[in-house]
Amino acid sequence: MRTLGDYLFQSYGVTNAISLRVSVDNVLLDVDTAITCGLIINELVSNSLKHAFPNGRKGEILIGLRSNSNGRDESAGCRYTLIIRDNGIGFPKNFDLRKTESLGLQLVDGLIKQLQGNIRFRGSRGTAFRIVFSQ
Repeated sequence: MRTLGDYLFQSYGVTNAISLRVSVDNVLLDVDTAITCGLIINELVSNSLKHAFPNGRKGEILIGLRSNSNGRDESAGCRYTLIIRDNGIGFPKNFDLRKTESLGLQLVDGLIKQLQGNIRFRGSRGTAFRIVFSQ
């Protein structure tokens, strides 16, 4: 996840104004799940880099993955939580994730279904995507 995040920052020519924080539990994912998570991270971090920090705004992007094996998540049967969060400008108040015309966010929704997961979204005071899944 760190390597993917660093690659995205480099690809978008990010300066020191935006930092990347990665917080990952020691988890072992099968290759299909790891690829799907990588595609989700790629899309959501790319969106943050393109839209969350206009005009040189400073900020941070967090990528987190944790195991829910010790009951830390209220979603029964979900083994992992993936979080992609930034402290950028957020989304407009009337934004509805379920009704978006964004192809990238529609792709993320399909990938989450592959993981047998669900997503929670917050678009104020930055943007946060919290995905719990069982794969």
